[in-house]
Amino acid sequence: MPDLDAFPHHVFDALGAEPIVLQDRIGGTVMVVEKHPENGPITLITAGASRIPTDSGERVELAVEVIDGQQGAALVAMRIVCDDIANNRRVPPVGSPWRNSEPFLNGTEISAILATGSRWGAAFDDVRSEVGEVLGHVRTLRLLTDAEAGHIAANGWDSLQGAAGSLDALLDVRRASTVAAGGLPETMPVFLSTLHAEHPPRWVTFTGGEVHSVTGLESEEYMAESSNHEVISVGTFSARFPFVCGFLRGARPGQTALFTDGSGEFVLEED
Repeated sequence: MPDLDAFPHHVFDALGAEPIVLQDRIGGTVMVVEKHPENGPITLITAGASRIPTDSGERVELAVEVIDGQQGAALVAMRIVCDDIANNRRVPPVGSPWRNSEPFLNGTEISAILATGSRWGAAFDDVRSEVGEVLGHVRTLRLLTDAEAGHIAANGWDSLQGAAGSLDALLDVRRASTVAAGGLPETMPVFLSTLHAEHPPRWVTFTGGEVHSVTGLESEEYMAESSNHEVISVGTFSARFPFVCGFLRGARPGQTALFTDGSGEFVLEED
């Protein structure tokens, strides 16, 4: 079997289930098959994404696990990633979420995609030649809320699975986010002035490894005095000032949020 045929053969033989070929093709060329494995969720797999050229020469097919009736959501995610492969000539990075500013599935909170290994391991993930050489991979795409993507960015994919309770808890795209308070670890330090005992945060900054907060009432002399500062955790900070959680949920390094009241509305200021 020529190496070029290894990918479609792998896709059609995968998971011990008969392939159902969908009529629509991504970009007119990438075929998608649907499979119903005996001990797993419905899985859609591309057959042809591996033919899209990349600068590194890496080749991948894409898979998405869905609940019945949500196959269309899988196709949307596959189109987004196939477009990225074609436009940027790169395969999706494993473990690094792609995040959109708004949900890309109508009526859902889903705004992010993560490429991971599958629940099936190397037998599904690795595409091999007849002699056993790894030629490429099948990357499973996870459809996520922004809060879940932020949690992964801070804590990793395995941590999100633990927080969700199971891998299957992340299948339904209509779900509410499986992580409540956002992506920053609850133990991350927050540096703030003691004026926060009487006044709410006005500027909150995420540096990438810590959070800084000021009320806007601190003078230079006040800030120069070390006794006027304290360090608490993100969890404690969020509990004391719950209106900041919306920012902390999606905060990216270098962003500062300006709060003018306790409504939770804020304006982003980029470094």
